[in-house]
Amino acid sequence: MPSTSEILNNLIRVEGVTAAVVIGRDGFVIDAAGGGGMDVEAIGAIISTGFGSSETMGKELNIGRTGQVMAEFEDGILVSAAIGQDAILAVVTTSNTNLGNVRYQVKKYIRELESVL
Repeated sequence: MPSTSEILNNLIRVEGVTAAVVIGRDGFVIDAAGGGGMDVEAIGAIISTGFGSSETMGKELNIGRTGQVMAEFEDGILVSAAIGQDAILAVVTTSNTNLGNVRYQVKKYIRELESVL
């Protein structure tokens, strides 16, 4: 069975993916790959809060559980998704990446991460 580090390192090999971080719901970083120079501890806290806000929106709007949350920025895209009940996967990509492929890869790697967390 692969470790979280191995899974994240495989994920950052996907074209356009520059960083992948597994974050506990409490905001603490469980593991990270790529993203040279990023403050992953700060990112962990921010992602946890933002993902929780998205979940609240889904509940209040009666549209179900959060699948993936995407945010597009000037120089990149952030895709995050729940890993079971206790963790979140956040993936940072370049701005010109194939978003469909990244979303597919996130779903694929979520299953792998669920089996090791």
